[in-house]
Amino acid sequence: MSDFLKFSDPLELWVSTIRTFVDEELKRVCENLKNEVPARLLDSMSYSLLAPGKRLRPLLVYLGACSVKNGNLSSSLLREAAPAACAVEMIHAYSLIHDDLPAMDDDDLRRGRPTNHRQFDEATAILAGDALQTFAFEILANIADTQPEKVTPALRILSRAAGAPGMVGGQMDDMLFSPNALRPVLPMTLYGLFPEVSSDFCQAALERFGASSWTPELRALESMQDRKTGALITAAVMLGGLLGGAAEEQLFRLGLYGQYLGLMFQITDDLLDATSTASVMGKQTGKDDGKGKITWVNHLGISASRQYVARLNQLARQEVCEDAFPNPSVLIELLDYVAHRTH
Repeated sequence: MSDFLKFSDPLELWVSTIRTFVDEELKRVCENLKNEVPARLLDSMSYSLLAPGKRLRPLLVYLGACSVKNGNLSSSLLREAAPAACAVEMIHAYSLIHDDLPAMDDDDLRRGRPTNHRQFDEATAILAGDALQTFAFEILANIADTQPEKVTPALRILSRAAGAPGMVGGQMDDMLFSPNALRPVLPMTLYGLFPEVSSDFCQAALERFGASSWTPELRALESMQDRKTGALITAAVMLGGLLGGAAEEQLFRLGLYGQYLGLMFQITDDLLDATSTASVMGKQTGKDDGKGKITWVNHLGISASRQYVARLNQLARQEVCEDAFPNPSVLIELLDYVAHRTH
Protein backbone atom coordinates (compact mmCIF):
# COMPACT_ATOMS: atom_id res chain seq x y z
CA MET A 1 0.00 0.00 0.00
CA SER A 2 1.64 3.22 -1.16
CA ASP A 3 1.86 6.33 1.02
CA PHE A 4 0.31 9.42 -0.52
CA LEU A 5 2.06 11.72 1.98
CA LYS A 6 4.71 11.00 4.61
CA PHE A 7 4.94 12.49 8.09
CA SER A 8 8.40 13.77 7.16
CA ASP A 9 6.99 15.85 4.28
CA PRO A 10 6.77 19.61 5.00
CA LEU A 11 3.46 21.03 6.16
CA GLU A 12 3.22 23.14 2.99
CA LEU A 13 3.10 19.94 0.92
CA TRP A 14 0.39 18.46 3.14
CA VAL A 15 -1.67 21.65 2.91
CA SER A 16 -1.39 22.06 -0.86
CA THR A 17 -1.87 18.37 -1.68
CA ILE A 18 -4.91 17.87 0.53
CA ARG A 19 -6.42 21.19 -0.55
CA THR A 20 -6.14 20.15 -4.21
CA PHE A 21 -7.63 16.72 -3.52
CA VAL A 22 -10.51 18.07 -1.42
CA ASP A 23 -11.27 20.80 -3.96
CA GLU A 24 -11.61 18.15 -6.67
CA GLU A 25 -13.85 16.03 -4.43
CA LEU A 26 -16.07 19.02 -3.65
CA LYS A 27 -16.35 19.89 -7.35
CA ARG A 28 -17.30 16.29 -8.09
CA VAL A 29 -20.08 16.11 -5.50
CA CYS A 30 -21.47 19.45 -6.68
CA GLU A 31 -21.39 18.23 -10.27
CA ASN A 32 -23.42 15.20 -9.23
CA LEU A 33 -26.21 17.51 -8.06
CA LYS A 34 -26.71 19.23 -11.41
CA ASN A 35 -29.76 17.22 -12.42
CA GLU A 36 -31.36 17.33 -8.96
CA VAL A 37 -30.98 20.91 -7.71
CA PRO A 38 -32.25 24.25 -9.11
CA ALA A 39 -29.40 25.90 -11.00
CA ARG A 40 -29.42 29.13 -8.99
CA LEU A 41 -29.34 27.23 -5.70
CA LEU A 42 -26.45 25.05 -6.85
CA ASP A 43 -24.58 28.11 -8.11
CA SER A 44 -24.97 29.73 -4.70
CA MET A 45 -23.86 26.56 -2.88
CA SER A 46 -20.84 26.15 -5.16
CA TYR A 47 -19.92 29.84 -4.92
CA SER A 48 -19.18 29.53 -1.21
CA LEU A 49 -18.16 25.87 -1.00
CA LEU A 50 -15.59 26.11 -3.79
CA ALA A 51 -14.28 29.57 -2.86
CA PRO A 52 -10.51 29.70 -2.35
CA GLY A 53 -9.62 28.82 1.22
CA LYS A 54 -7.15 27.11 3.52
CA ARG A 55 -9.22 23.92 3.89
CA LEU A 56 -7.98 23.72 7.49
CA ARG A 57 -10.80 21.48 8.67
CA PRO A 58 -10.39 18.83 5.95
CA LEU A 59 -6.65 18.92 6.64
CA LEU A 60 -7.37 18.20 10.31
CA VAL A 61 -9.50 15.20 9.37
CA TYR A 62 -6.52 13.69 7.56
CA LEU A 63 -3.99 14.64 10.22
CA GLY A 64 -6.20 13.11 12.90
CA ALA A 65 -6.50 9.88 10.91
CA CYS A 66 -2.78 9.67 10.18
CA SER A 67 -1.72 10.48 13.72
CA VAL A 68 -2.99 7.19 15.10
CA LYS A 69 -1.28 5.15 12.41
CA ASN A 70 2.33 5.69 11.36
CA GLY A 71 1.95 9.38 10.60
CA ASN A 72 1.76 8.78 6.86
CA LEU A 73 -1.29 9.19 4.61
CA SER A 74 -1.90 6.13 2.45
CA SER A 75 -3.85 6.35 -0.79
CA SER A 76 -6.58 4.13 0.70
CA LEU A 77 -6.96 6.32 3.79
CA LEU A 78 -7.10 9.37 1.54
CA ARG A 79 -10.24 7.93 -0.07
CA GLU A 80 -11.78 6.49 3.11
CA ALA A 81 -11.65 9.81 4.96
CA ALA A 82 -12.82 11.91 1.99
CA PRO A 83 -16.51 11.93 3.06
CA ALA A 84 -15.58 13.35 6.48
CA ALA A 85 -13.18 15.88 4.95
CA CYS A 86 -15.84 17.11 2.53
CA ALA A 87 -18.56 17.13 5.19
CA VAL A 88 -16.68 19.40 7.60
CA GLU A 89 -15.91 21.83 4.79
CA MET A 90 -19.59 21.91 3.82
CA ILE A 91 -20.58 22.70 7.40
CA HIS A 92 -17.92 25.41 7.50
CA ALA A 93 -19.12 26.94 4.21
CA TYR A 94 -22.73 26.92 5.37
CA SER A 95 -21.76 28.64 8.63
CA LEU A 96 -19.91 31.40 6.76
CA ILE A 97 -22.90 32.04 4.49
CA HIS A 98 -25.24 32.43 7.46
CA ASP A 99 -22.72 34.37 9.59
CA ASP A 100 -22.42 36.98 6.84
CA LEU A 101 -26.17 37.60 6.57
CA PRO A 102 -27.58 41.04 7.53
CA ALA A 103 -29.34 39.50 10.54
CA MET A 104 -26.03 38.11 11.81
CA ASP A 105 -22.66 39.80 11.17
CA ASP A 106 -23.85 41.76 8.10
CA ASP A 107 -20.64 41.41 6.09
CA ASP A 108 -20.13 42.30 2.43
CA LEU A 109 -16.74 40.66 1.84
CA ARG A 110 -15.58 37.08 2.37
CA ARG A 111 -12.34 35.54 1.06
CA GLY A 112 -11.78 38.60 -1.09
CA ARG A 113 -15.15 38.32 -2.86
CA PRO A 114 -18.70 39.55 -2.26
CA THR A 115 -20.46 37.51 0.40
CA ASN A 116 -23.06 35.02 -0.80
CA HIS A 117 -26.10 37.19 -0.13
CA ARG A 118 -24.42 40.08 -1.95
CA GLN A 119 -23.52 37.92 -4.95
CA PHE A 120 -26.99 36.35 -5.14
CA ASP A 121 -29.67 37.52 -2.70
CA GLU A 122 -30.54 36.98 0.93
CA ALA A 123 -33.17 34.27 0.41
CA THR A 124 -30.92 32.28 -1.93
CA ALA A 125 -28.04 32.53 0.53
CA ILE A 126 -30.18 31.19 3.37
CA LEU A 127 -31.31 28.26 1.24
CA ALA A 128 -27.76 27.55 0.06
CA GLY A 129 -26.59 27.40 3.67
CA ASP A 130 -29.46 25.11 4.60
CA ALA A 131 -28.68 22.84 1.67
CA LEU A 132 -24.97 22.62 2.45
CA GLN A 133 -25.68 21.73 6.06
CA THR A 134 -27.95 18.81 5.22
CA PHE A 135 -25.77 17.72 2.29
CA ALA A 136 -22.84 17.43 4.69
CA PHE A 137 -24.55 14.66 6.65
CA GLU A 138 -25.53 12.84 3.47
CA ILE A 139 -21.90 12.87 2.37
CA LEU A 140 -20.59 11.88 5.81
CA ALA A 141 -22.86 8.83 5.80
CA ASN A 142 -20.84 7.53 2.84
CA ILE A 143 -18.22 6.29 5.29
CA ALA A 144 -20.61 3.33 5.60
CA ASP A 145 -19.07 2.05 2.35
CA THR A 146 -15.80 1.25 4.13
CA GLN A 147 -16.40 1.55 7.90
CA PRO A 148 -20.11 1.09 8.63
CA GLU A 149 -19.49 0.74 12.38
CA LYS A 150 -18.16 4.32 12.46
CA VAL A 151 -21.25 6.00 11.00
CA THR A 152 -23.15 6.55 14.26
CA PRO A 153 -20.27 8.03 16.29
CA ALA A 154 -19.21 10.15 13.30
CA LEU A 155 -22.71 11.58 12.92
CA ARG A 156 -22.85 12.26 16.66
CA ILE A 157 -19.55 14.14 16.59
CA LEU A 158 -20.46 16.34 13.62
CA SER A 159 -24.10 16.97 14.55
CA ARG A 160 -23.26 18.14 18.07
CA ALA A 161 -20.34 20.25 16.86
CA ALA A 162 -22.47 21.96 14.21
CA GLY A 163 -25.67 22.22 16.24
CA ALA A 164 -27.05 23.96 19.31
CA PRO A 165 -24.47 22.61 21.80
CA GLY A 166 -21.66 23.67 19.47
CA MET A 167 -21.37 26.12 16.60
CA VAL A 168 -24.96 27.39 16.53
CA GLY A 169 -25.04 27.90 20.29
CA GLY A 170 -21.75 29.75 20.07
CA GLN A 171 -23.17 32.07 17.42
CA MET A 172 -26.21 32.76 19.61
CA ASP A 173 -23.99 33.67 22.55
CA ASP A 174 -21.90 35.86 20.26
CA MET A 175 -24.99 37.82 19.21
CA LEU A 176 -26.23 38.18 22.80
CA PHE A 177 -22.87 38.27 24.52
CA SER A 178 -23.03 38.32 28.31
CA PRO A 179 -20.46 37.61 31.03
CA ASN A 180 -23.07 35.24 32.48
CA ALA A 181 -22.97 33.00 29.38
CA LEU A 182 -20.29 30.71 30.81
CA ARG A 183 -20.77 27.26 29.30
CA PRO A 184 -17.32 25.72 28.99
CA VAL A 185 -17.38 23.03 26.34
CA LEU A 186 -14.73 20.35 26.41
CA PRO A 187 -14.57 17.43 23.97
CA MET A 188 -15.82 14.89 26.50
CA THR A 189 -18.97 16.89 27.26
CA LEU A 190 -19.61 18.15 23.73
CA TYR A 191 -19.44 14.87 21.89
CA GLY A 192 -20.81 12.43 24.44
CA LEU A 193 -18.04 9.93 23.81
CA PHE A 194 -16.43 9.89 27.25
CA PRO A 195 -19.22 9.47 29.82
CA GLU A 196 -16.85 8.15 32.48
CA VAL A 197 -14.86 11.39 32.65
CA SER A 198 -15.77 13.27 35.82
CA SER A 199 -16.86 16.88 36.16
CA ASP A 200 -13.76 17.41 38.32
CA PHE A 201 -11.63 16.55 35.33
CA CYS A 202 -13.60 19.02 33.20
CA GLN A 203 -12.88 21.76 35.73
CA ALA A 204 -9.21 20.79 35.85
CA ALA A 205 -9.03 20.99 32.07
CA LEU A 206 -10.58 24.46 32.17
CA GLU A 207 -8.06 25.57 34.77
CA ARG A 208 -5.17 24.36 32.61
CA PHE A 209 -6.07 27.25 30.32
CA GLY A 210 -5.42 29.65 33.17
CA ALA A 211 -9.03 30.80 32.84
CA SER A 212 -9.90 30.36 36.51
CA SER A 213 -8.34 33.73 37.36
CA TRP A 214 -9.83 35.60 34.41
CA THR A 215 -12.63 38.13 34.38
CA PRO A 216 -16.16 36.82 33.75
CA GLU A 217 -16.02 38.51 30.32
CA LEU A 218 -12.95 36.55 29.24
CA ARG A 219 -14.26 33.26 30.58
CA ALA A 220 -17.53 33.80 28.71
CA LEU A 221 -15.59 34.80 25.58
CA GLU A 222 -13.63 31.56 25.71
CA SER A 223 -16.81 29.59 26.33
CA MET A 224 -18.49 31.19 23.31
CA GLN A 225 -15.53 30.73 20.99
CA ASP A 226 -15.00 27.14 22.11
CA ARG A 227 -18.28 26.50 20.36
CA LYS A 228 -18.59 29.07 17.59
CA THR A 229 -15.11 28.46 16.15
CA GLY A 230 -13.55 25.62 18.08
CA ALA A 231 -16.30 22.99 17.95
CA LEU A 232 -15.94 22.27 14.23
CA ILE A 233 -12.14 22.32 14.39
CA THR A 234 -12.29 19.86 17.28
CA ALA A 235 -14.82 17.69 15.46
CA ALA A 236 -12.64 17.57 12.34
CA VAL A 237 -9.58 16.17 14.09
CA MET A 238 -11.74 13.79 16.16
CA LEU A 239 -13.49 12.49 13.03
CA GLY A 240 -10.09 11.79 11.54
CA GLY A 241 -8.98 9.98 14.67
CA LEU A 242 -12.17 7.94 14.70
CA LEU A 243 -11.71 6.85 11.07
CA GLY A 244 -8.03 6.14 11.64
CA GLY A 245 -8.86 3.72 14.46
CA ALA A 246 -7.91 5.83 17.49
CA ALA A 247 -8.05 4.28 20.92
CA GLU A 248 -10.27 6.15 23.41
CA GLU A 249 -7.36 7.96 25.06
CA GLN A 250 -5.99 9.02 21.67
CA LEU A 251 -9.40 10.31 20.60
CA PHE A 252 -9.70 12.20 23.85
CA ARG A 253 -6.27 13.76 23.36
CA LEU A 254 -7.12 14.74 19.80
CA GLY A 255 -10.24 16.46 21.13
CA LEU A 256 -8.20 18.54 23.55
CA TYR A 257 -5.68 19.30 20.81
CA GLY A 258 -8.55 20.51 18.63
CA GLN A 259 -9.91 22.70 21.37
CA TYR A 260 -6.56 24.37 22.02
CA LEU A 261 -6.03 24.80 18.28
CA GLY A 262 -9.50 26.30 17.86
CA LEU A 263 -8.81 28.92 20.51
CA MET A 264 -5.41 29.65 18.99
CA PHE A 265 -7.09 30.16 15.62
CA GLN A 266 -9.66 32.57 17.05
CA ILE A 267 -7.14 34.60 19.04
CA THR A 268 -4.81 34.93 16.03
CA ASP A 269 -7.89 35.96 14.04
CA ASP A 270 -8.51 38.73 16.58
CA LEU A 271 -4.84 39.73 16.38
CA LEU A 272 -4.96 39.90 12.58
CA ASP A 273 -8.22 41.83 12.74
CA ALA A 274 -6.45 44.43 14.87
CA THR A 275 -3.17 44.57 12.95
CA SER A 276 -3.90 43.64 9.32
CA THR A 277 -5.97 45.09 6.46
CA ALA A 278 -9.02 44.00 4.49
CA SER A 279 -6.93 43.54 1.34
CA VAL A 280 -4.66 41.06 3.11
CA MET A 281 -7.41 39.27 5.06
CA GLY A 282 -9.97 39.12 2.26
CA LYS A 283 -12.67 40.38 4.64
CA GLN A 284 -13.50 43.55 6.53
CA THR A 285 -11.25 44.19 9.54
CA GLY A 286 -11.94 46.05 12.76
CA LYS A 287 -15.66 45.38 12.62
CA ASP A 288 -16.04 43.70 16.02
CA ASP A 289 -14.14 46.55 17.67
CA GLY A 290 -16.35 49.05 15.91
CA LYS A 291 -19.44 47.30 17.28
CA GLY A 292 -18.02 47.37 20.80
CA LYS A 293 -17.74 43.58 20.97
CA ILE A 294 -15.31 42.07 23.43
CA THR A 295 -12.32 40.42 21.75
CA TRP A 296 -9.11 38.93 23.07
CA VAL A 297 -7.15 41.92 21.81
CA ASN A 298 -9.32 44.72 23.16
CA HIS A 299 -9.57 43.01 26.55
CA LEU A 300 -6.08 41.51 26.98
CA GLY A 301 -4.04 43.64 24.59
CA ILE A 302 -1.84 42.45 21.74
CA SER A 303 1.12 41.29 23.84
CA ALA A 304 -0.92 39.25 26.34
CA SER A 305 -3.00 37.74 23.53
CA ARG A 306 0.17 36.53 21.83
CA GLN A 307 1.40 35.10 25.12
CA TYR A 308 -1.83 33.16 25.49
CA VAL A 309 -1.46 31.77 21.97
CA ALA A 310 2.00 30.54 22.96
CA ARG A 311 0.54 28.93 26.09
CA LEU A 312 -2.16 27.15 24.09
CA ASN A 313 0.52 25.97 21.68
CA GLN A 314 2.38 24.34 24.57
CA LEU A 315 -0.77 22.68 25.92
CA ALA A 316 -1.71 21.28 22.52
CA ARG A 317 1.79 19.85 22.03
CA GLN A 318 1.46 17.97 25.31
CA GLU A 319 -1.69 16.23 24.07
CA VAL A 320 -0.08 14.90 20.88
CA CYS A 321 3.25 13.89 22.36
CA GLU A 322 5.17 10.95 20.92
CA ASP A 323 4.22 8.83 23.94
CA ALA A 324 0.62 8.88 22.69
CA PHE A 325 1.05 9.08 18.90
CA PRO A 326 3.63 7.42 16.61
CA ASN A 327 4.62 10.43 14.50
CA PRO A 328 2.80 13.65 15.49
CA SER A 329 5.21 16.04 13.73
CA VAL A 330 2.69 17.42 11.22
CA LEU A 331 0.12 18.08 13.96
CA ILE A 332 2.79 19.98 15.88
CA GLU A 333 3.93 21.89 12.81
CA LEU A 334 0.33 22.96 12.22
CA LEU A 335 0.25 24.56 15.67
CA ASP A 336 3.17 26.81 14.76
CA TYR A 337 1.56 27.62 11.41
CA VAL A 338 -1.65 28.79 13.11
CA ALA A 339 0.23 30.67 15.84
CA HIS A 340 2.22 32.69 13.29
CA ARG A 341 -0.23 32.92 10.38
CA THR A 342 -0.47 36.22 8.51
CA HIS A 343 -3.91 35.84 6.91
